[in-house]
Amino acid sequence: MGKQYFSLNNVPLGTKLIVKKTSEEVELVEIQNFPTTFIAKSKDGIKSNYYTHEVEIVDWPNKN
Repeated sequence: MGKQYFSLNNVPLGTKLIVKKTSEEVELVEIQNFPTTFIAKSKDGIKSNYYTHEVEIVDWPNKN
């Protein structure tokens, strides 16, 4: 069976992300397109924009 691909535009809001540069855990609150960027909120409530290559997505997609 071939490899299955997932669109980064389908990551569920509320998903935990790890910022690669700082190892900070943030929460996805919005996805913007062209280019795909994630708006994420830190534990302090500060929102920041990240390109998809700047973060690791925690537990997505499910490995069922």
